[in-house]
Amino acid sequence: MNNSELNKQDVRNLAAKPKLEAKSVVAQKVSAYYNGRTVTPNGKKLAEDIFRIMVRDVEVKVRQVLADSLKNCRKLPDDIVTAVINDIDSIAAPFLQYYADLSNEDLIKILNMPSISKQKAVAGRLNLPGAVSEYIVEKCPEEVVGVLISNETAEIHEKTFASILAKYQQSEDIRKRLVYRTELPTSVIEKIANSLSEELKKRLILSHNLPADMASDIIEEVKEKTTLRISEEYSSDKQIEELVHQLYTSNRLTPNLVVRAICLGDLKFFEYAIVYLSNTPILEVRKILFNTQLDFMIRNLLRKAYIPKTMFPAVFSALKVIREVKFDCCRTDRKSFAHKVIERILTYTPNNEELSEEDIRYLVSKIS
Repeated sequence: MNNSELNKQDVRNLAAKPKLEAKSVVAQKVSAYYNGRTVTPNGKKLAEDIFRIMVRDVEVKVRQVLADSLKNCRKLPDDIVTAVINDIDSIAAPFLQYYADLSNEDLIKILNMPSISKQKAVAGRLNLPGAVSEYIVEKCPEEVVGVLISNETAEIHEKTFASILAKYQQSEDIRKRLVYRTELPTSVIEKIANSLSEELKKRLILSHNLPADMASDIIEEVKEKTTLRISEEYSSDKQIEELVHQLYTSNRLTPNLVVRAICLGDLKFFEYAIVYLSNTPILEVRKILFNTQLDFMIRNLLRKAYIPKTMFPAVFSALKVIREVKFDCCRTDRKSFAHKVIERILTYTPNNEELSEEDIRYLVSKIS
């Protein structure tokens, strides 16, 4: 007789209250028989009765071995499945992740259990349906959503991705998991690109088949941020002017870079950039920028420097914040400064001008 087949001796061994090792062997043997091609109707019933005994075994190890053996079975009786699911996390979670015969309703009931481990197990299931993914994002904590995003086989609809982005705007872990996911909708890539670290931006370009213009924009932004970090390390006018001159002569002193600089509080870089782009002396540039009665002259100066009109609100907002906080480039936190500029942009309405939502998104992207 094949050693994997169930026989009466197995039942007698179980009834005799064997040691832990023997019971574990029986659990594996009965599960293999139940899931095999040679199982008979009577044998199946007998196996199920043994499962019912073993799911109540006092030995945790026995229940663990049984659950691990049952996870690959099909169409187990509901009472056995329920017993395993309701067991402790170390027993239930591996079973939940791999047992195939669970409906969407079953999975949602499990997601409502007060167990992060069980929720994670559901989020990691093979070919998880989109409706369940949506429920996870709506009801479960961030660490469970993170497992869902990393589950490459899970179906996640575009609207569900949108919910993730709205709910976890500040989460570096969620952004990282999104970048490392193999397939992402273009709309998601567009929304997260500006908020990524340089390392994640490079990964995004390498991992996803981005449109050429989007990839170019991301690469350019990385270069800009690197340049401004170099500028931040300089303190003297001479050092900053030399950096700006080098950028100007190599055609890298772009409007995006210049506006990003002022929105991060890099005033000296901005001033010298305007000097080179508009061919205006530094003293005159400074006189114009900080005369609150000469906004029209600031506009003329920006036009002369070929700064696009759509970027004017960002420049004016940044200059206003600088005046208000008495900006000190050595002491003011640049991240806090940028947040103040964004707040100003969101309420920017000089001369009855209105910014469209698209304009606001564009300007904020130059700062973020």
